[in-house]
Amino acid sequence: MRVVIVADGDVDAARLRHAAAVEGTLVVAADGGALKAEAAGLLPDLVMGDGDSLGAADRKRLAAKGVEVRLVAPEKDETDTELCLREAITRGATEIELFGAIGGPRPEHGFANMSLLGIPALDGIPTVIRHERSSIRLINARDREIETTIEGEPGDLVSLLPVGDGVASITTDGLRYPLSDEPLPFGPARGISNELIGRRASVRLHGGRLLIVHTQREGTA
Repeated sequence: MRVVIVADGDVDAARLRHAAAVEGTLVVAADGGALKAEAAGLLPDLVMGDGDSLGAADRKRLAAKGVEVRLVAPEKDETDTELCLREAITRGATEIELFGAIGGPRPEHGFANMSLLGIPALDGIPTVIRHERSSIRLINARDREIETTIEGEPGDLVSLLPVGDGVASITTDGLRYPLSDEPLPFGPARGISNELIGRRASVRLHGGRLLIVHTQREGTA
């Protein structure tokens, strides 16, 4: 089951509508993300949150339209977005896309939402954050070797951002500035703003965790 989660950050309405249009997609909104979904012309299937960015009148209006609205106590360990993500996992999600996870007046929420990609329960579930023309996903190699591919158009930007203890060894093929069996430590910005030289690139890493940010070039649908 595909799940689209809408948080209360910046949302590209057209891309959100496109993602939600796939048959069988469950749309879950994190509190005020319900208003972002409505602004895009969508009615979420489920709204979860503590109500700090979605007032009682809006909750009542959504419930009257048949939306499941689940209000939670504000004193909690998880953000509303994390609650939605864990609900998607509980419901058997096989693919998850997050919109509105970045942007807004509080940058710490963006950092926290990117960190959510590291939840162990997401292992084996393709999960990506969508932000304007960019997609963000986490590759977790731990102590093993993993290879992944990036597909796009020549000139697309690709940033490779290590997290945690960094990446022990990384090799790339199909990027303008290659890496060959070398470490990529957390901290230095060496992996930022690489480019696709064709329509496909590969990234092979051994040990560590890596955020891959793929930004489509201007004019790409």
